[in-house]
Amino acid sequence: MTVTVRLFCEADADAFLAVHRACLVHYGIEPATNAQEARLLSLLVAERHMACHLAFDDALPVGFATWGLNFPAGAGVSLVMKELFVRSGARKKGVGRALLSALIDVARDEGCTRFDWATDGSNDGSQQFYASLAAPKMTKQNYRVPRTEFDAFQARIDQK
Repeated sequence: MTVTVRLFCEADADAFLAVHRACLVHYGIEPATNAQEARLLSLLVAERHMACHLAFDDALPVGFATWGLNFPAGAGVSLVMKELFVRSGARKKGVGRALLSALIDVARDEGCTRFDWATDGSNDGSQQFYASLAAPKMTKQNYRVPRTEFDAFQARIDQK
């Protein structure tokens, strides 16, 4: 396998969608609607709020990493990786490592003071992968409000 990684560009829309759809299947998530896919692509093309690096085995898209820049507590800017996904047939072949390495290059080039990411507590495979790289593990607690709970959560926020 020859892995190449590059920053997403508009011409990569079909390649990205192919790997994104495989990611949704892998995690047991319902397929995205056409409108959701169009919105995702529009944000990537506009380089607004997020960016994406794609990994290819020759011309076959085999993985992606989505990321953005953020300002953490303290001085500086951090690169935050939201998702790292590698298709099942391409795992343990250097794709994840290549994507992480590309993001470290971005973080360095952007003058970031750190590179952050999280993984679901139940995702043993990703935790084993990061442990194999001796990635420093943090103890920060993550929170998530699904869209179906936006109104109820906001009502709790707005209570006086």
